[in-house]
This record gives sequence, C-alpha cells and structure tokens, in this order.
Amino acid sequence: MRIKYYPVIAVALMLSATTVSKADKLLQVYSLDTEAAPVEYAIRTISKVTFASTNFSVLQGEEVAGVFELKNVSSIKFAESTAVQSVEQASAIVVTPNPVKDNLVIKGGEELYGSAVSIYSVTGANVMQLSSWQGEAINISHLPAGVYIINIQSETIKFVKL
Repeated sequence: MRIKYYPVIAVALMLSATTVSKADKLLQVYSLDTEAAPVEYAIRTISKVTFASTNFSVLQGEEVAGVFELKNVSSIKFAESTAVQSVEQASAIVVTPNPVKDNLVIKGGEELYGSAVSIYSVTGANVMQLSSWQGEAINISHLPAGVYIINIQSETIKFVKL
C-alpha cells in the first residue's frame, strides 16, 4: 500500500530552523549496522521521497537513487554539508524503548534540555510538539500505531509506535 508522495524539501524546511541554503544541506540515512557509513544525498538534488508501508525511496529527478527498508534504518538526519560528523556523534541520543507503546524516553540528550521537540508522521505531518523538553518521558499513547520521526534541534531519529 502506497502512502502519498511528499517532497523532501518540504520536510527539510519543517525539520530545519537554520538559514543555510538548500545547497549546503544533506539528507543522511543511517543504518542499524553501526559499522556502515550513512548514505548521503544533497538536498538540492532530491526531487522527492516516497514512503510505502515497509520502505522509502529517494528520487533524483525521475530516477530512484536509493531504496531503504524502514526496519533497517536507525535515523534520518538533515545536516550541513560543511559539518563533518562521525557516526558516534550522529547517534548521540537514543530513543527507547523502540518500538514504544506509551512513553518514549530519550537518552543521551542532556545538552538538548530546554529545546523544542517535534514528532512527525512518515507523511511529514507534525503530530506532536513540545516547546521546552527537559528530559522527561514523552507520552505518545494517543498516537496511532506507525512509524514516526522525532526531531530535537539537529537530532532526528525514527521510532515505531505499537
């Protein structure tokens, strides 16, 4: 079953609060295999991202540049191409438990306390917003089951709601 197509630029604008131009931004896809380097695409080259029930595809023009199984992706990030991040830095925060039923706990993000937290559905809709997260568990029991993306500043992680 296909979910609607959504341009990745719209998602990038929602998740990014910086004024850096699109040419300076990357879409990074991190694998659950911590040894693997992230797959990167320059945002300006992406025409759209399509989501299906078990995977998502990155398109450049009309060509499919990459297909990713959701179960194998640990996180999707938007980063500046001028910044160099190691995988250890990129995975500084962890969402647990994952999958989650009621309360989502974010570990390792103490430097992000006081930041706004946004939770997006895979369609790009903002389904939940916290204006000043202080490290507390986030109650998501009201959200329907599915795959979601949580964003705190430049940290973006996928999680599954049961």
